[in-house]
Amino acid sequence: MEPISFWVVIGIALLIVEILSVSFYSIFFGIGGLVTALFVYIGLADEISAQLLVFGIASMASLFIFRKKLVELFDKNAKDFKEIVDDFAKVSSPIPPHGEGKVYYRGADWIAYSDSEHSIDKDARVKIRKIDGIKLIVEPA
Repeated sequence: MEPISFWVVIGIALLIVEILSVSFYSIFFGIGGLVTALFVYIGLADEISAQLLVFGIASMASLFIFRKKLVELFDKNAKDFKEIVDDFAKVSSPIPPHGEGKVYYRGADWIAYSDSEHSIDKDARVKIRKIDGIKLIVEPA
């Protein structure tokens, strides 16, 4: 595999990992991989040692410059969702005991999880107890 292809694959793979994990770390290493691919493409990092140096510097620089701002942005948006807690939603896809289903809330279907010992039927009313990422933790109302 050519070095430019390698770094593009690494960069994209790390960006995908970030989308799946939302940890706000992998994105910066993905950026580092893509920056390294750019340096290889324009001929500024032909040796593997230069590529690793560019990858490390670009990853760390983007991490230290942008992570705090990104976390603050998402934290501010998360505070807007705090008002959802203790509100009610309607089950749109049955929720099995200790399982996931879907609830309809404010015009959209959300993934919902319940710790209840009993299943929650479709069209039942549930109370939102907590938000876990994009998942609502609910209990029977």
